[in-house]
Amino acid sequence: AERESAQWTKSELVDQWEKVQVKTFTNWVNSHLVKRGLKIENIATGFQDGINLLQLLEVIADESAGKYEKNPKMRIQKIENIGKGLKFIQNHGVKLANIGPEEICDGNLKMTLGMIWTIILRFAIAGLSEEGLSAKEGLLLWCRRKTEPYSNVDVKDFTMSFQDGLAFCALIHRHRPDLIDYDKLNADDKLGNLNLAFDVAKEHLDVARLLDAEDIVNMPRPDERSIMTYVAQLYQVFSSLDKVETAGRRVAKFVQFSKTLEELQHDYEERTRRLNGSVQQKTQSFPGEPLGDDYSQAKSNLAQFNAYKKNERRAWITEQGELVTLFGNIQAKLKSLARPAYVPPQGLSLQDVDHNLDDLLRAERERRKALNANLRNILESIRKAFANIANDLHAQLQVVKSTLSDTSGDLQTQLSRYETLRGDLQNLSNKLPEVEAAERTSNEANIDDNEYTDHTYDDLQFEHEQLSKLVGKRIVFVEAQIQAQKETGSVSSEQLQEFKETFNHFDQNKNGRLTKLEFKSCISGLGVVELDFEGGNAVFESIFERVSHGSDTINFDQFVEYMTSITVDTVSKDQIAASFDTLSGGKGFVTENDLKVGQVSAEQIEYLLKTLPPKDGIAGGYDYKAWLATQF
Repeated sequence: AERESAQWTKSELVDQWEKVQVKTFTNWVNSHLVKRGLKIENIATGFQDGINLLQLLEVIADESAGKYEKNPKMRIQKIENIGKGLKFIQNHGVKLANIGPEEICDGNLKMTLGMIWTIILRFAIAGLSEEGLSAKEGLLLWCRRKTEPYSNVDVKDFTMSFQDGLAFCALIHRHRPDLIDYDKLNADDKLGNLNLAFDVAKEHLDVARLLDAEDIVNMPRPDERSIMTYVAQLYQVFSSLDKVETAGRRVAKFVQFSKTLEELQHDYEERTRRLNGSVQQKTQSFPGEPLGDDYSQAKSNLAQFNAYKKNERRAWITEQGELVTLFGNIQAKLKSLARPAYVPPQGLSLQDVDHNLDDLLRAERERRKALNANLRNILESIRKAFANIANDLHAQLQVVKSTLSDTSGDLQTQLSRYETLRGDLQNLSNKLPEVEAAERTSNEANIDDNEYTDHTYDDLQFEHEQLSKLVGKRIVFVEAQIQAQKETGSVSSEQLQEFKETFNHFDQNKNGRLTKLEFKSCISGLGVVELDFEGGNAVFESIFERVSHGSDTINFDQFVEYMTSITVDTVSKDQIAASFDTLSGGKGFVTENDLKVGQVSAEQIEYLLKTLPPKDGIAGGYDYKAWLATQF
């Protein structure tokens, strides 16, 4: 009865394998000895005299084993026969490790099984080696190839892969599909599948039934050597058919090689033709490509050229290297089959590619030189363009500056000259945006130095601004002087100029008139009068009514008249002398303390103490009368 796998001890399993091997090897030996009319009953005792061994070797090797004792009686004769058999095996390239004729003569089962297995490997399976594999690996590879189309068969070894019998059936069906209806097989019917395969093989293929189905099914792991021995018989039967398959594989391999080689050559030629076309087209296009008329275009064209070298050109160089590799692969494949070397069509050799790339390199060099020269010329033009505008504006500002220092002529002539300068400066202000734009272009071109000018937009704008202020102040000054001439003479030109600047500052809409609010802000800010905001605007309203003469605005003449009335002191000798008398308290001299009491500033006191002569006989007294006599 079949036992569960877990119930088998290792010792029991080895013993069972040995029993199966005895049965299998005995049947295998007899399948060959039958050709000499011989048969053994027990594998352990069947080779003790060496005769059956030599008979077996002559049958499977198909050659004579030489002279030997046909009827050995003595032990030495039997050992000599066995020794000749073992030497015959060794002469066929098999090493018999630890197997001596004495053990075989003594009926040592393990040694005898080892010897038979060695014979099977050498004479029944060795010829199955494929693609550098061992005999076992070659036989396994053959099984896998033959059973590959069968989805329910997966041959991984010579034990469990054959236990359900489908692998045996598949091997037979693959070569003789007429013998087995494979689609009707059931993987669960292990005994049925195995018996079917063994029966069909024996009846139709003359393959001896070396082992029983139960020997495979009833073991947790079938004996590997027994299955290999049986599979080797199937291989020998189907070897003639396999020769056809081998021939087919060789033809297919050669055809595939030729096809692959043709595809590689076609690929090489197409890629080379495409590379040559791209390189030649670029070489021819370089001379006609634009250089750029301005800095932006020139810089863009140079950037495009550098991008081309980094991307497109590198791709071509990479492709050239890959073509060299592809060409070498083609030649190596041809050489491996001793076929003539590949000669590319005209214009598609590796030397042609090198020549085209050399031409491209020369064209690139000329293109780069032209782009750099064009960019240098544009930068030079930008420098000169800015310098011309900046130098011209600076020269005209110097003319204004020189004219501004001219004070010749009467006041009206001077005023006319300064107003002309103001107009000139307004016109020159229109040139500042041109200078700024030219400098911006220089900055965008990263121009840090310009040997054609020392000027910058900021310097010229600052100089223009300063000159405009100076001209404006000069006009105000001259206008004040002219106004002073019109007055009674009680207001100095400096005061009149100050009045003009104050009036212009509070004239927000620059219409030459102060509104009530502008006038109120003006006199409040100057602190000329103290307005009673808490008691209303009665005082301011009275002042505005009087100054504006009933109008809603005040012109400059009205403003000057009012400012003169509240700020101008007379500077007669008598008035100044009276003021000093008041400060001195009628002493006829003043002291430092008198001046401080009179709220004279510290700076003015310091000046007076250095200027006034000391009063004779009065310590700390100063003779102001003597000083006034020198001033009028």
